[in-house]
Amino acid sequence: MGSKLLMCTIGILLLVSCGSYAARILAIVPIVSRSHHIWNSALTVALARRGHQITAISPDPPMENHPNLKHIIIEGAYERVQEVFHLEEWVEESDIEALKAFWKWGLVTCKLEIQTKGAKELLRMPPDSFDLIITEVHVNECFYLYLDHFGGGTRIPVVGISAFGIAPWIDLASGSRTMPSVFAFPTLPYLSKMNFWERMKNTFITGLEWIGMMYYYLPQQQRIAEEAYGKPLPPLQEFASNISLFLMNNHYALNGPQQQLPGVVDVGGMQCSPPKPLPKDIQSFLDGAEQGAIFFSLGSNLRSEKLPKEKLQILLDTFAALGPKVRVLWKFDPKVPIKGLPSNVLIKKWLPQEDVLGHPKVLAFVSHSGLLSTMESIYHGKPVVSIPFFLDQFTNMRRMVEMKVAEHVDFVTITKESFTAKVLKVINDPSYRRNMQTLSNMLRDQPETPLDRAVFWVEFTLRHGKGGRVEALRYAGLDLAWYQYFSLDVLAVFAGVIMFAVLAVVFVIRALCRCFVKPSHRKDSSKKRQ
Repeated sequence: MGSKLLMCTIGILLLVSCGSYAARILAIVPIVSRSHHIWNSALTVALARRGHQITAISPDPPMENHPNLKHIIIEGAYERVQEVFHLEEWVEESDIEALKAFWKWGLVTCKLEIQTKGAKELLRMPPDSFDLIITEVHVNECFYLYLDHFGGGTRIPVVGISAFGIAPWIDLASGSRTMPSVFAFPTLPYLSKMNFWERMKNTFITGLEWIGMMYYYLPQQQRIAEEAYGKPLPPLQEFASNISLFLMNNHYALNGPQQQLPGVVDVGGMQCSPPKPLPKDIQSFLDGAEQGAIFFSLGSNLRSEKLPKEKLQILLDTFAALGPKVRVLWKFDPKVPIKGLPSNVLIKKWLPQEDVLGHPKVLAFVSHSGLLSTMESIYHGKPVVSIPFFLDQFTNMRRMVEMKVAEHVDFVTITKESFTAKVLKVINDPSYRRNMQTLSNMLRDQPETPLDRAVFWVEFTLRHGKGGRVEALRYAGLDLAWYQYFSLDVLAVFAGVIMFAVLAVVFVIRALCRCFVKPSHRKDSSKKRQ
């Protein structure tokens, strides 16, 4: 009887943990960003718990040790990238310079990472090692060489993921069209409803991105990939167009409704979860905040210690001005102790952001407004004091300000008075918390969690992606040239026919005029001679 019960229990556990057959999945997640790693890991760990065998290549160690999860480390990526880039300085760059800096980031990081021991180790694995590939679809396109090596898109299906959310470069791979008339380019602080001049600038930057991607950025990534692979590759854009499904960090609560294909699935906030218990020192610090606490973090890529000294002093003066009853928890890793650190401030090298945001004493989140931090602030219902530095941070800031859940502080012109006023406004005006709670309720009001939805669609692709692609999700527009997609060739024919018809009418009219005008002219001439 005992053995039968044991067998039944094991059978039930297997059914629960393995709703789909246990597949061998390769996760290509090389982006040098710890926050993106948290988002990516939510999916890989969930799939490992479902019984799938996951091999992930990443510059970050695993978030959770699991027997089904193997990590190939891209060694030294953070150190090398930090030597080349100082993201804190991007705040003063123009829109075009920001675009060029983003391309440079992608090219430099890809060239560094693809030559590492971890990248070469993966390339030595047999071509039939996996049943499905999950790959990030921006910044590290040279890693598409692994799609060729393992048959991604031809032998086994591919799922694309992006913690960065919806953007024009996703259009190039999915066939979607985020029209610049209603979709603000991710580096611009615009909303979906733009005036004429905003639409003009948005169209220009979007067009510049498309042209730069197709004729500069992707050809450079192609060269990097072929040098690492040691042989020619099909165009990288061809690999991207064979991706069956896209999981995007996107939700209409923040970004508004957008036209999307069935193969582009929103899983915004996939990493979000209820708060867990905090370490004792942090818990005690927040619990002791008489009038509440402020959480201050510039994310995983910006480093507070690299900020200009005068700006750091403004931050310290502002936190001190809040008084001892309002405490500040600051993610900060100074290389030397800070002189004059206010008594109401606690600094930590790394903090469990979601668990901190979930603490009831936290009144506001002073944030750079990266998309992942923005989603987490919405999920936990915490209003924001936004200090954006680059890329989509300005877009996220503008949307939150428009929804009255945030206030904007310009880092270039920041002063103690302006920063203090914005912080006090957000923590003392209850409307910010009410509005953010409304937004939080909308984000949470879903038939399943974004993570469950992501897992379902990955397993859907496994079930139906025989032969390398889920053909039912493939958009026909991917096989058309750009002028065919926009029917410019058809319009050209129509225009030619209309022009021919107009010219024919003009010719006939002129011919008729000659027939009727010339005889009368000759008749008048003959009368004069008489």
